[in-house]
Amino acid sequence: MITAEDRQLGRAKNALMFYLERHLIVPKIYLDANWGGHHVDILAIDRAGVGDVHAVLFVGASRINGESLDIEKLKLAVDRMIDQFILISANYKYIAIVNPDDCSLTEMSKIKINEKLFSPDGLGRIGFILLGSVTEADSEVKPVLLVKPERFRAKIAKLADEFVQKHEADWEIRA
Repeated sequence: MITAEDRQLGRAKNALMFYLERHLIVPKIYLDANWGGHHVDILAIDRAGVGDVHAVLFVGASRINGESLDIEKLKLAVDRMIDQFILISANYKYIAIVNPDDCSLTEMSKIKINEKLFSPDGLGRIGFILLGSVTEADSEVKPVLLVKPERFRAKIAKLADEFVQKHEADWEIRA
């Protein structure tokens, strides 16, 4: 049986897939992908699999042992996500913050100012997307881009080609 947290995460993933569909050119989108040996909540390969790779990791109440989400717990969770992203090779990296109802936008701005968001070589910055109201069944989940990601240096064309050949996309635009 599906839990409330699973349903919330599913709604957040669905909203983010729509967001990526609108902002990318002919993306192939994969849910819960094993990308280069690492779990990625959403993986989008743009231009029908021959372009940029966008990787998304989610953080939210359901990812923090189901406890209520406060700004300090959120900062710690985001910091762990940033550490995970060091190991994940992608052109664009996003942390999607799910359902931060207990956190104001002012508090949210405190977590995004972090030197760890930037690549050590200066090429690339992790972006933040806020997905609120996933607990209200009748409301539309609208992603809000808090920090725009910047392109990371990543030599992953061969990996992207192999991934597209071996995996069927969960969501794709047919052009």
